Amino acid sequence: MKTSTIGNQFRDIAGFPSFSFGPAGQVHVMSHRILDAGHYKTGHQLLRAWLYGCSGAGSQWIHLQWHMAVFELAVGLRDAALTRFMEHLLPAVVSGEDALTDAPAFLWRLSLAASAPVELPWDAVCARALARMRRPAEHYVELHNLLALAGAGDVASLDQWLGDHEQDRHSPSKATVLWMGRGLRAFAARDYPQAVTMLAEGVPGVSVLGGSYAQNQLFDGIHLEARRRAGSSKSFPIWHRRAA
Repeated sequence: MKTSTIGNQFRDIAGFPSFSFGPAGQVHVMSHRILDAGHYKTGHQLLRAWLYGCSGAGSQWIHLQWHMAVFELAVGLRDAALTRFMEHLLPAVVSGEDALTDAPAFLWRLSLAASAPVELPWDAVCARALARMRRPAEHYVELHNLLALAGAGDVASLDQWLGDHEQDRHSPSKATVLWMGRGLRAFAARDYPQAVTMLAEGVPGVSVLGGSYAQNQLFDGIHLEARRRAGSSKSFPIWHRRAA
């Protein structure tokens, strides 16, 4: 997926706007482009230099911290990435600020990068997702709410959501979220063959919901992990939950 600048507003190929104004906006556009291109070492160096000595708050600052954590994870600095999550993204989750997509997506990235089950602070992220699910949300945010539930292993809440939305397929976007919900539920329940089947239907449509190329690579990674687990005789536990 390529990204482009339309007027003064940075948008991804699906047409969803991202902040692009001022110094923070400029470095955000740079980070997206470098991340989408897969130049992780360069992105890590440039964004680290820009963030050095800076402070901030709000959704834009949180999203830049997400970018930096992704770069850190990509260059092998997993502990630094987790520390950044705990210092910047998790407090935003607990306080009810933004991080609608960044927090669950990054915990999944940490999980997929681990060579063995790891303890991660899923409880707070799942609780925030459940609270958000009481009101309407954009499809892309709704998908990340489901990511939070699946990462936390909350199969009961996923079952409830599926029961409430089973007939909610009036558009391709809604159908995509439904397929993804089924696949993530199967993954959380360790039914990896079923997860492979359901995610194969949902993942191709995720880019229409929003996000950049690099953001949506996560869903390919979840599908690939389900395939790996489905083809193994080893019983993989869902990743450990750690209370915030």
